[in-house]
Amino acid sequence: MNKTNPHKVIFSSIFFLFFLFSVLALLSSQFSEIFSQLFLILTRNKRGYDNIVNLIILVSIAMFFLYLVFCVWKRRGGPLQKILAIIICIILVSIFIFKISDEKDIDLTLELTLINITKDYLSFFELLENNVVSIAISGFFYIFFLILPLGVLILNYYPDPNHKLGRYLQAFRPEINTSIVALFASSFQPYYDKSNVFLYFDFAVFCLCLGLFIYVFLTHKELFGFYEYANIIFLIVGIWVCLLCSNTLAQAVGYYNARTAFYALVFLGWCSEWIYRDLFQSANKAQSTKIAKAS
Repeated sequence: MNKTNPHKVIFSSIFFLFFLFSVLALLSSQFSEIFSQLFLILTRNKRGYDNIVNLIILVSIAMFFLYLVFCVWKRRGGPLQKILAIIICIILVSIFIFKISDEKDIDLTLELTLINITKDYLSFFELLENNVVSIAISGFFYIFFLILPLGVLILNYYPDPNHKLGRYLQAFRPEINTSIVALFASSFQPYYDKSNVFLYFDFAVFCLCLGLFIYVFLTHKELFGFYEYANIIFLIVGIWVCLLCSNTLAQAVGYYNARTAFYALVFLGWCSEWIYRDLFQSANKAQSTKIAKAS
């Protein structure tokens, strides 16, 4: 009997809490007069979701620090993993210091009033310039957590474990659970009432990734277990809630802060995945190899 991966349990549990918090906030804002401003307040800069991002950054920094200490203490960990951990840790510390020391709010929100279909073509480049951070964040997660891992599965490409590059690709691959949460994060958007050209492009890329995921789901049943199916149910419910509350999302121009919080959770989950594989799964394999040789 296969033991449940503890990382998968913890990650799915945290996702469920985030999901429940966001869905209840959206539904309350959509259907309750008393709490109609709740989601709008939570998505403002330096409020609910922005503070969640700061908390995830702190947890990530602590995780990498403990990982590096454990690697030195137990003499474990691959060289590339340790180098990547140091680089990411430095970047996260820099981001956190910048966020808490900057007097102005770091606005990741797509400015819905900058451009519409009737404006001239020059305004589109103004939109890209003013929202380069949010566009880069979305593009990063679309490419590295959805398009590439799902595309690899569709093409049935499996890295060669005997090759150094193949081993690293295998070590850093996102789990299907991580892709599900990344897809949920990307679904957090108004599905209609869009006044911004980029938002239609963002929606088109989301639909492409959703189609890729459905194909993988139909052709790779071996990748899906209890937690994957549970998170798929949350994904479906989340999409329906976003459809029902699309006008609330459109009015709350800071909704991208909520999306960023889920992206931060995805990044934390991915980092903890390869850290877990590096520390425990690789050690278990090495121990099994020693036992096999001894016998």
